[in-house]
Amino acid sequence: MTKITVSHLGLIDQAEIELANLTIICGENNTGKTYITYLIYCLLTTWRHFIDLDLQQPLKELRQQGIVKIDLQALVVNQWDTLCAKALKSFESQFPEMAASQSDIYQGFHLGVDMPLSNTWQHKDYKRELRSAEGNLLLSMSKLADATELEIASPTQESSLPGIALAEFIEERILELILSDIVPNTFIASTERTGATIFRRQLNLALSNIVELLTQAHRDGADSVKPHKVFETLYSRHDYALPVRRNVEYINQLPASNADYGELSKQYPELLTEFEGIAGGSYVTSKEGITYFQPKNTRLKLGLGEASSSVRSLLILWYWLRFDAKPGDMLMLDEPELNLHPANQRRLARFLAQLVNHRVSVFITTHSDYIIKEFNTMIMLAQRKPHTEKVREAQGYKIDELLAPAKVALYMTGSKMESRQGRGKRTRVNTLIPAKIYPDQGIEVTTFDTTIEEMNSIQSEILYGGEL
Repeated sequence: MTKITVSHLGLIDQAEIELANLTIICGENNTGKTYITYLIYCLLTTWRHFIDLDLQQPLKELRQQGIVKIDLQALVVNQWDTLCAKALKSFESQFPEMAASQSDIYQGFHLGVDMPLSNTWQHKDYKRELRSAEGNLLLSMSKLADATELEIASPTQESSLPGIALAEFIEERILELILSDIVPNTFIASTERTGATIFRRQLNLALSNIVELLTQAHRDGADSVKPHKVFETLYSRHDYALPVRRNVEYINQLPASNADYGELSKQYPELLTEFEGIAGGSYVTSKEGITYFQPKNTRLKLGLGEASSSVRSLLILWYWLRFDAKPGDMLMLDEPELNLHPANQRRLARFLAQLVNHRVSVFITTHSDYIIKEFNTMIMLAQRKPHTEKVREAQGYKIDELLAPAKVALYMTGSKMESRQGRGKRTRVNTLIPAKIYPDQGIEVTTFDTTIEEMNSIQSEILYGGEL
């Protein structure tokens, strides 16, 4: 499992988090949950781009001889600690921009990543090709199972690709092979997903304005477009963090409904059926790019402006599940309870447990006690004792909804007192506090329990504090 340590991450002074099959972040508003979420998403989705492999000599041999063999154990595995250290420095300097921050909230930001390599890549048979637009073979890469040597060959000793592009392709394929089991393909549904859905036309209009400016410059000359016009059109490009921008890009390019199903929904079609039960129907995108919601058991097609807020909130998840999700991926879901009735919050928690048991890692932030209590139920039912089996069968819980405690990690944002290094004084630091998880009781979440106990106490005083 990947372990991440951070210091001076916005509102978080210092914290450590280890990603599990199901990772949950809870806490009050404005305590750093979003900072942690964005950091993990940006790290997982950009990590490979910051790793720089030394391919100068292999590329030279490839161009001279048309074939080269690379020992991946020597190139990557034996150098992994050094490669990670360099990548971390580059990532640290770029992350504030990914988070769309120009303030000093990341001053002193430091990141540590413990990402041990597995050896499963050695046992894989690996083949990849690079072809031209005309279909001509430019490059082939192959590795035999239970081997560490990668063979790269080019039909002609002088590839038509420039050196930089060739190096990038080879580097990406090598990292794809070695890191595929420890750095999952990661999809995020941010809290801004509902707004991105409803305002997609306006977003398209902004893109159209950019295209119109470029067309004018091409037609009438660069001087015809005033610099301030370009600035006014582009100024918001980095107003939003990378996860939000990725959501906007995804919603802006939804696949048509006749597109092929994704790997996960092909293998487990019941997952899509389960999710459509939560959403109350399915979604349709026409060839013209117009998206509708079709309520279950009706012929109605509702425009997104006519549909409920819960329908808009779940749209991006439905498209990911149907067209893109595959085993081994990670789903990051910011506040899954958005716009959902408590009954549907419980159903969504059971659906997320099913994803976990179908080899999809899940990371969520939540304020929902209903979701946490539902996870608790599935953890306790996972004991599979005679009395819990009776409850499971009576209440209709499926086997693939049960959660093994070892698969779950929950962290609460909070503060604690720590001694300063080399000083006798203690200071309060904002951090992540891991919750205890018991097979027979579930997750101990004080951030909710305290509030619930306070409410119960007040109601008891109202009900029983006066004369009968």
